[in-house]
Amino acid sequence: MQNPTLLLAPFKGLTEKMYRNAVARHFGGYDFMYAPFISGTGRQRVNPAKLEDVMPKADMLTPTIPQLLSNDASEVILIGKALELNGYTHVNWNMGCPFTKIALKKKGCGILPFPGELDRMLERVFREFPLKLSIKTRLGYYNSDEITKAIEVFNRYPVYLLIVHARIGTQLYSGTVNLKGFENCLEMARIPVAYNGDIFTKARFEYLQDKFPGVNSWMLGRGALINPFLASEIRGTRFTESLKRKLLLEFLFELETLGIVGKPEPDRFLGYLKAVWFYLAGLFEKPEEFSLKIRKSRTLEEYRKVKMEAISQPFAADEGLERYVKLGVKHAGS
Repeated sequence: MQNPTLLLAPFKGLTEKMYRNAVARHFGGYDFMYAPFISGTGRQRVNPAKLEDVMPKADMLTPTIPQLLSNDASEVILIGKALELNGYTHVNWNMGCPFTKIALKKKGCGILPFPGELDRMLERVFREFPLKLSIKTRLGYYNSDEITKAIEVFNRYPVYLLIVHARIGTQLYSGTVNLKGFENCLEMARIPVAYNGDIFTKARFEYLQDKFPGVNSWMLGRGALINPFLASEIRGTRFTESLKRKLLLEFLFELETLGIVGKPEPDRFLGYLKAVWFYLAGLFEKPEEFSLKIRKSRTLEEYRKVKMEAISQPFAADEGLERYVKLGVKHAGS
């Protein structure tokens, strides 16, 4: 079986450059990391502030793929040209974000019910886009039949990689993934397809790898935020519990140290650390208890005390990780 290509999913407001580099430094395992989407640049000029998270390219410890969110071909082309000038060769187009405010504007997976508009947009973009273009999408917005016509459109163009989250948009992150729907995508697509959705453990990854032997690229999302060791574990690395605690402390210390500089407002910085722990708590046996304690922390000092208490707890077994997700970890990126 081929050595898998592992991709870190983008999560707006969480997996920014500071987080991605800390994951690369302390846990590793990824071939590529996808940055949270860039949007709202307009058609005339890209404000450099919009690109800060992916600049300079040389700062990225793991090869990074910028992502854009738009339904305007001119804007997409403009962002592509700006990223080309800064050394990038590959950009990802977010056609998967399920959140209502975005989808109802025909952005994210909200474009999938409109294959005619999708076709016109891609025809214009692929005439002028200077980079390799991958697309992250879902099985549809309202229903999984929508992906059928969307893939007919995608097949007409040189899409570098189609990353399919095996849910529809109205599910958000609830319910189960539709593996039959993903299998149908594989049968229809004449372009490379990657799998995304509910890979929380190495055992789950191996099950999916056996089920879809033709897939070589796999995107890890919430499972990677809960268990930052996951990518390396999939590759066969074994971590002792003591090493896990050491690496977690170093990872969190790096986030705290850099975050004080990057997010000088105390409330904003503390909110970011709480968002990290919203997922990371699931790595331990008492996730609800420590997630709640961290959420109630009012100062960095209180947060650090609970953090140390949480990291000293036993790690959860695989079933514990999956149970935590089912209890309500529904938030995600795209």
